[in-house]
Amino acid sequence: MTGSTRLPFWLLLAACVATAALILLLTPSERTIGQVIKIVYLHGALSRAGMIGFIAAGATGAAYLVSRNPALERWSWALLLSGWGFWTAHFLVSMPATRLTWGPWIAWGEPRVTMTLQIIAAGLVMILVSVLVRDPRVTALAGIGIGLVTLVMAGRTGVIRHPLDPIGSSPSATLRLVYLLLLVPLIAAMFLIAGRLAARSRT
Repeated sequence: MTGSTRLPFWLLLAACVATAALILLLTPSERTIGQVIKIVYLHGALSRAGMIGFIAAGATGAAYLVSRNPALERWSWALLLSGWGFWTAHFLVSMPATRLTWGPWIAWGEPRVTMTLQIIAAGLVMILVSVLVRDPRVTALAGIGIGLVTLVMAGRTGVIRHPLDPIGSSPSATLRLVYLLLLVPLIAAMFLIAGRLAARSRT
């Protein structure tokens, strides 16, 4: 690829990152946890972006099995990779938030933490199987698998201390609006990276 074809991707990705950073910078502190709310926002938005990536990987994988359109298989693979990256990033970002609010770096007894690590492991297995087998049907099934695992586990896993939807259930309309604004550039970045990976997988 030439530098001219790379430029729009990097510019768009940089714009997404800059927009997310600006939103976090302007985010007001929360009454109970103060500025830590910014880390919580980022943690939650990365989680949502990763989950959307996994579900989209499953949807495009299923569409490939029906249509046999190679572009759908490439997108399923790319969304699996991008979704896994954002999902893993959300766990890493959660560590300082957990440390600052609860004390430990990782709340091992919290079901949502266990679920997060299980999905990270499941996604890694799907990625490795796809790389080793190198069959479009297996890649599509891997996308379907991680999409189903994410949906089932997210729906069945309860909480102990971790609020199920701390921002969505917040009485502050401002905090909810800021979170929604933060979701836009991060989800866009996830799809941008997936699109880049899908395009590169054609070569």
